[in-house]
Amino acid sequence: MTDSVSYEFADSVATITLDDGKVNVLGPTMQTAINGALDRAEADKAKAVVLAGNARVFSGGFDLSVFQSGDAAAALGMLSGGFELSLRTLTFPAPVIIAATGPAIAMGSFLLLSGDHRIGQPKSRCQAIEVAIGMTIPISALEIMRARLTPAAFERAAALATTFAGADAVAAGWLDEIVDADQVLPRAQQVAAEAAATLHPGAHLATKLKARKGALEAIQAGIDGLAEEFTLGT
Repeated sequence: MTDSVSYEFADSVATITLDDGKVNVLGPTMQTAINGALDRAEADKAKAVVLAGNARVFSGGFDLSVFQSGDAAAALGMLSGGFELSLRTLTFPAPVIIAATGPAIAMGSFLLLSGDHRIGQPKSRCQAIEVAIGMTIPISALEIMRARLTPAAFERAAALATTFAGADAVAAGWLDEIVDADQVLPRAQQVAAEAAATLHPGAHLATKLKARKGALEAIQAGIDGLAEEFTLGT
């Protein structure tokens, strides 16, 4: 589809692969490309979606150069776009299976948490790195973490920028399963194919919307309040 995102569709499963040749930063261009691929998956009536990283990483998070540019509107737009992408993933009409081919850091970790089933490898580090680099975690990100992590892991991840990997990542709620590095994408496609073949699309969507109602409202409220939160520097 673009230089940074590829799209394949086979047997009712859409596979969207992020690869900017580096660490898959979730800047405006990447966000637009992912949304375009999801639009295509909806148009193809995909019964499941695989969202995968490249051989190096799932995603290293937001594009820090946008924050460092001094353009407050651009920074706010990127933040909003990232959390709106998480909301779209959490509410997507088909199951979204995430192939964490490598580390998921900052916004990359929040997007990871937005998948219905998340598969990683032993080196798939998961980390909300913000407090380690002098940034306060936005409310929307905290609500995504709160919804998917265990209470203890949430506190460690948010306040201490703790890194989770392997069995610890599964126990904490970052990932659902760990496989060998070369099996992450094949396993994700297998899970997606099983979901496509066995789940009723309408029931799947209606149920996850009910189950996530409180979290979705909290994440949306965070998005709606980003301008004030960003202005206040909180």
